[in-house]
Amino acid sequence: MDGFIEGWDQFAYIIGSLIRPLGSLVFGIMIGWLTTSTFQDAAREWQLKIAIFLGVLGAFICLHIYSGPATTGLFALGAGAAAIFQVVRQMQPAKKKEEKK
Repeated sequence: MDGFIEGWDQFAYIIGSLIRPLGSLVFGIMIGWLTTSTFQDAAREWQLKIAIFLGVLGAFICLHIYSGPATTGLFALGAGAAAIFQVVRQMQPAKKKEEKK
């Protein structure tokens, strides 16, 4: 019975090691989207922008200190991908407006 429990613990550790970076990627995408959507709105107060920026920076620092390199890297990759997606999405309506004129 002890062999089964040790084997199960190792299996759960491997599955957790694979899922944690993917969850961090999704979290990074959502945080990046939230940050870029807030910064695009000109009516937002500057205090909110600073609070969101410091929150994202704090999340990245905590992940860097308390997680492995794969988790931190995928968080940064997700946040960067969300920022690039927002920029590309913002540029496309401008092209459609120019084509209509």
